[in-house]
Amino acid sequence: MLRYLRALSDAPAPSGAASLLRAPVLRALLEDDDALRANLALDPDYRGTGTAALSVGTGANSGLWYVAHLDTISYLVHPAQGGRHPLVPFCYHLTQSGERPARALRYDLDAAAFRTVAEGTLVSEAGAPTFRSSRGTPLRPGDRVVPVAPFAADGSGLLTGHFDNAGGVAALAVAAPVLAAIGADAFLAMPDEEEGPAATGNQSIGRGSARLVAAAPAPRLAVVVDMQQTAAEGNGGPEGAGVPGAGAVLSEFSSLARGAVTPPALYAAVRTFAGALGSRGANVKETANLYTSRSDDVSVMQRSDAIVLLGFPGADRHFDRAFPTAHLDDLVSLSRAIVYMSMLAAELEEEA
Repeated sequence: MLRYLRALSDAPAPSGAASLLRAPVLRALLEDDDALRANLALDPDYRGTGTAALSVGTGANSGLWYVAHLDTISYLVHPAQGGRHPLVPFCYHLTQSGERPARALRYDLDAAAFRTVAEGTLVSEAGAPTFRSSRGTPLRPGDRVVPVAPFAADGSGLLTGHFDNAGGVAALAVAAPVLAAIGADAFLAMPDEEEGPAATGNQSIGRGSARLVAAAPAPRLAVVVDMQQTAAEGNGGPEGAGVPGAGAVLSEFSSLARGAVTPPALYAAVRTFAGALGSRGANVKETANLYTSRSDDVSVMQRSDAIVLLGFPGADRHFDRAFPTAHLDDLVSLSRAIVYMSMLAAELEEEA
């Protein structure tokens, strides 16, 4: 998990370009593990939607989907003013004040690849972000500014890095070879545009998964995986839910019901099933947060209401007050729970 998480979180992935930047990293990791075999395949651009996808067995036709967005927060640029470039958040900008390390990426048409054109600082004053280049390099339309959080592990399991949503993608990628080994059929989708502009409408975010659900067979069960607030950030925490190291988190609904709401019968089944996974090394706690962020569920729910919201707790996921943090044990529990969810999906299919 550490190896996958480090490689993915260190790879910048602005929305709309995430698959181009992170799919090669994902492929290299899986090839190093000799995991890409006949029943496990990686498609960096599923049906031209920009979604990187791992297909296990029958893949999307299986009806069992796992979705974890591949992109990170990023910023578009305006012309420089007073030595800085005003930025347009292509995300929910949560840094009210302060400075964060950042870099500017530019697509090199000749090389058919992104390159770093400037290192610098993302400066936020009263919630308004600007980019200050350390060398005064001018930016231009088409460039993307991304905040940078070097990966670090302190030995206790607490991790620092750009984990939203490298953590979810790492959990899926580590689980995929296990799903293949046990003969499961599943579709593990990693859309490249979940982050979006701050707006009230659901479809201002999750646009990558909106393209995906329009191009693929409808899921019969979709497990949407994302980084969620810690209990401290969400004003909750009974039984350790949302506390770093306590396990993955299960939510009934997102964005105060503006996002997906798991149907009562399905939630009862998932709740009971997840509660029995602790003895198998997959700790899953019901969220104690007052608010669970919406994610790709806002698009998936247009095709199916059979959505399970499963995530991992973390702090400062959008560089709110400091570098993002998460806990290794929670990500391991999450990845194991993803594997076991395939057993629940099979049981639900038999009952139907």
